Order: sequence, then structure tokens, then C-alpha cells
Amino acid sequence: MLKRFAPLHVLMLILLMHGCARSPVTTSDEPTPVLAAPVATETALADLAAMRVDQANQTAVAWARDYLSSGRLDAARLMVDWVRPQQLSAPVLLDWARTRGQLLLAEQKPDDALAVLDDERVRDALTQVTDEQAAQLTLLRADALTLKGEFLDSLMERASVDAALAPAQRDYNRQMTWTQLMLIPASDLDVARAQSTDATLNGWLELATLYRDPLTDIDTQLQKFDAWQAQWPAHPAAANLPDMIQALKRAAKDRPDSVALLLPLNGPLADAAAAVRDGFITAYYSALSQGYPVPQVRFYDSGTQDVISLYNQALDAGAKLVIGPLDKQQVATLAGVASLPVPTLSLNYVDNGTAKNLYQFGLAPEDEARQAAEQAIVEGARLAAILYPEGEWGARVAEAFRQRFEVLGGIVTTHNTFADNATAATRQLLDLGQSEARARQLNLLTSLRVEFEPRRRQDIDVIFLVAAAGQARQLKPALNFNYASDIPVFATSHIYAGTPAADIDSDLNGIRFVDIPWVLDHQSALHQDAERVWPSGHGRYERLFALGIDTYRLHTRLAMLQSLPESFLPGVTGQLSLDEQQRLVRELQWAWFSRGVPQRMPVVSRQNGAENVGTAVVAPATR
Repeated sequence: MLKRFAPLHVLMLILLMHGCARSPVTTSDEPTPVLAAPVATETALADLAAMRVDQANQTAVAWARDYLSSGRLDAARLMVDWVRPQQLSAPVLLDWARTRGQLLLAEQKPDDALAVLDDERVRDALTQVTDEQAAQLTLLRADALTLKGEFLDSLMERASVDAALAPAQRDYNRQMTWTQLMLIPASDLDVARAQSTDATLNGWLELATLYRDPLTDIDTQLQKFDAWQAQWPAHPAAANLPDMIQALKRAAKDRPDSVALLLPLNGPLADAAAAVRDGFITAYYSALSQGYPVPQVRFYDSGTQDVISLYNQALDAGAKLVIGPLDKQQVATLAGVASLPVPTLSLNYVDNGTAKNLYQFGLAPEDEARQAAEQAIVEGARLAAILYPEGEWGARVAEAFRQRFEVLGGIVTTHNTFADNATAATRQLLDLGQSEARARQLNLLTSLRVEFEPRRRQDIDVIFLVAAAGQARQLKPALNFNYASDIPVFATSHIYAGTPAADIDSDLNGIRFVDIPWVLDHQSALHQDAERVWPSGHGRYERLFALGIDTYRLHTRLAMLQSLPESFLPGVTGQLSLDEQQRLVRELQWAWFSRGVPQRMPVVSRQNGAENVGTAVVAPATR
């Protein structure tokens, strides 16, 4: 079972595994079931040639399903291509169209599948069969729209046929409905609710909105779920709530009543720890002010004591959950213990050691680098350049991008570090020196003066930039000046200081970056509470303040993430899920600089290049 909620992989596995296993369309004129498909396709073709035309067509479709279910796509394609659709009765034509559509989805060709399903003969045949048989084709159409990334259109199709499906297909349809609702940008949920006229879909949209609210206390969510069930008693999800919601209800009942925080309140990490503590306290008092249950909380200064001794003190005081430490070496010490007595949520990551009951959480820049690599691949980039600061930190982030990009089929064609001279670093990255050298050589060989315009290297589809805001304000203009203004630039959250500054950030225009919802959205009630208590904010530690908020929210939801591997928590530091090593992985949101101000990026379906299934961000123009 998948441990990490990865939208592309989840959708592909659910769609293709379930699609190939579905039963065929039942027909009134179907003969006695045919024999299993021959192993050799040459035998299959010879057998078909010896049959009557109508029997051969039906047999070829049945054998195509057999080959498809066993993963023999070439053999399945041979069978569906052998059939002549114009010779088929309506029920058999629909069986053929459905099998061909499933094959095309298995080949990741959703546009071709939709062309088959939208064929005039197929649409006419739909009027001649039962509602259940027609619904199977509509469900396949919804699957094709899913693979295109057109989630809202797919959801409308799913809602329209849900009642007509057989029980097994209905369960699958509802599972896919919920999965897609978890992938749609939250802002699009509100748009869909305003536009949809389908009552069933509206109920799904409202339920998803309740679950995906990143700032609602767990008790508020549970109350709203109960109210939703009372409002929608006949809705498909009312009698059997999605697994994530059921797991959330179980986690709320089993929440720890005593929590210990191990934070370095003194020493070099004290300011960072204070921001985490303040975020935790903000979420704590927000819940308390609304009358919801809160745990007993004790703070321990890990900056001056041995972490094992401190951990045991927390256990002696009755801690049912330990949060911390923040120091990487102290986390490594706990990770080296075979089994921790209670669930422990560290606030940093270590590479080695996975103690039982240890969950690792932090703002790992590697998560951001990997997400940038994934998005670049989805947008069609295959050749990347990396520009990063000198030192171990920059090298580590650059390596995370490189590994993920290459695993997904890309190639890093060039990389370079930078220090103080932005122009020199970008010129070296883009290989401008070589073209200039060639021009100088040519001028030495001829008496004529050769006019020369420098030319950058052409094997770059995307540039991954690892830089702080001040550094990027020098590097992006240098890239533009050195003939790379047309290359998309992706970056991590470090490129944005956290506060809009159009007067100095205009040099960053066009750069796309990932960041946490807390920084990109400032309209929530919790933001207002935080601003009243800390009107000056937490400066460069604002993201650690958000980490503290999510740390509080995780104390009630950690059990849900553990018990339901495909679940996730919409947090203020990103969409949180657990991987196989019990590390919390963050999926962040995309933004880009326009007129010096970060703007949230819309998400649209990828319209060409069917080999890259998923969603792609709109490529903004540099302003």
C-alpha cells in the first residue's frame, strides 16, 4: 500500500488497476462465454479467421479484455484493431468502445480514449442499452478526464452516473470522487460550488471543503461533519463517510491528553524554537477560546540538558506525546533508540535511524526541490540547469532536485554555484564564454571584422534557482541580461522574504516558487489572532511559527496519518502526509512574482503531451 499521498501515482494505480479489472458490458445477444484468450496472438488471429463474423467480433473483444487484464497491451491492441466497429450491434459496439477506451487509458492516452467514447456511433448506441450499461461508458469518460487533469469536468460526470452504477463500480466511483476532491485547488472548490447545479456534486464539494480547511480545529471539523450528515442524509457519502474522515474521528477520540515540548529555549536555536513555541501556543489558545478540549502541555528546555534525560522526565510527568527536539544531533540520538515508549514528533530530520514511534517533521528544503523537479517534468521540461549557493546547504538542495528530476526522466545538463559575482556565475552556467572565444578566434583568422552576438547554450528547458531573496534580486536580472529571459525559473520558498515588497522584488518577476499556505494566505481568523499578539510577526522565522501551528494540529491527527497511509492533513506548512520512513512530507503551493508581488498560480490541465499525465501550472509571462 502506498505510504505517501502522491496524486499522480494514486490516480494512475486506481484508474488502471480498477479499469482493467472491471467486468464487461453485459449484452442480451452475447453468446456462451468464449474460451480464454490463446497465449500466442498468432493462434488467436487464426482462430478468429475461422469464426463467423459476429462470433469473431465478440470473441476478439473478449480476448482483448483478457489480454488487457493481464497487462499484455500489445496483444489487446491487436484484438481491438482487428474488430470492425461498423459491423457491431449496439451492445457489442459499446463493449468494444469500453475495452478500447480502457486500453488507451492504460497507454496514458486520455484524449484518444475520449475520441472513441465521443464517436457518433457510440453515442447513438448509448440510447439503445440500459442506464447501467450506459453509465459504464460515462464512468470511463470520467476516468479519461481525470487523467487529463480536468477534475471538475470529471466530477460532474461521476456525480451524474453514480446512482446507475453497479455496487462495485459505485464504490470505485466514490473513491475516485473523494481522491479528486483532495487534489483540486481549494479556491476551485468554492468556484465549483457556485457553478454546480448537481445536488450530489454540491454535497461532495461541501464535504471536501470542510475537510480541507487548513486552520479549523479538529473538534470544529467533527461538529461540521455531523451537521453535514444531518443536512445531506440521502447523499452517497452520508452513510459511509470517506476513510479520511472516519480515521479523523477515531484520532479525535484517541487524542493524547498530555503533551511535552522539548525545545531549546536558550542557545543558538533559541529564536527558532521561540517561533515554533509561539505558533503552537497560538493554535492552542485558539482551540481553548472556542471551548474545545486541549491537552495538558509542559515545556522542557532542551538547550541545556541531555535529551534522553529530558525525554525520561517528560515520561515521568505523564506525557502521552513528545514534540521535539529541534536540534538535529538530538533527533539523531532519539532515532538511535530501538523503540520510543510514546509517539514522538521530532522537529528536524535525520538520514539514519528510524526508531519505532518516531515521526520526523520540519521545513526540509529538499521537499521543495523535489516538488520543483516534479512540476518541471509535468510541464514538459527534460533538460535542466541548477544555480545554487556555495556550501553544503546549497549543494544538498541542488542534489535533491537533480535526483528527483533524473528519476523522472530528465537530465541536468549544467550546474554552477554562485558567491558574490552574479554575472560571472550566470555566464558560466549558460556557457557564454565559449561562443565569445569562437568569435575571437574567427576575427584572428580573417581581415574582416566579424560582428558578434553572444549565444547561450541551448540545452536548457528550465533553471532551478536556490537562492535567498537578496541573492535572487541579482541573479534573475543577470540571467535576463545573459540571454536566458525566456527560460522558466523555478525556486524554493527561500526566494521570498515573506512580506510583499514590490519596490525591490520587481527584479524577481516571472520566477515561480513553492511556499507554505501560511505565507501566501493572510486572511484567516488565526492570522488575525497571531497579528494581535505578535503585530511585528516573526520575521525570518515566520515559517517556523507556521510549523508550530501545524505541530499543535498534528497532536490530534498524527494517529490518522499513521492508520490510513493514503491520508493527508491540509496544514499551514503544506499538505502533510507520511512516507515509508515515518517522515512528514510537505506538498507546497505554487506562486510567481508579478510586478514584484507574489501571486498564487492557477492550475490547468495539460492539453498536449499525453505521456505526462497530471496537472501543469500556467506559465506566466515575465513582466
